[in-house]
Amino acid sequence: MTQSETNPPEDIPEEITTALEASSDARLREIIHYAQQLLREHPPLTDAIESRAGEELVRIEDHGAYTIVVVERPEETGEARGPFAYRVGWEHGIGDEDGQYRWHYLGKVYRGDGGD
Repeated sequence: MTQSETNPPEDIPEEITTALEASSDARLREIIHYAQQLLREHPPLTDAIESRAGEELVRIEDHGAYTIVVVERPEETGEARGPFAYRVGWEHGIGDEDGQYRWHYLGKVYRGDGGD
């Protein structure tokens, strides 16, 4: 196989890109199949995020490195109702412990339609 003219993502280790570039088409298909199996085992964060107690999901946006979640609190009134934006990410546990989702508050979402 000839040297690829495409530029690999910067965060992929060089030994992996070197091995991929040296692979035959048949081997690349096997690697793609394997990667697809791994992806199915790890659903996208947007599929796994669930609303927390007292909140309803309004919108989830996958931005690759992070996910933005907008929620409202239907039992609240006025400013306390929201909507509020969070950056949500998965943080691995220490050692063999399970990880958990971390919700980082970004702020109130203001609508541009004359609403809130």
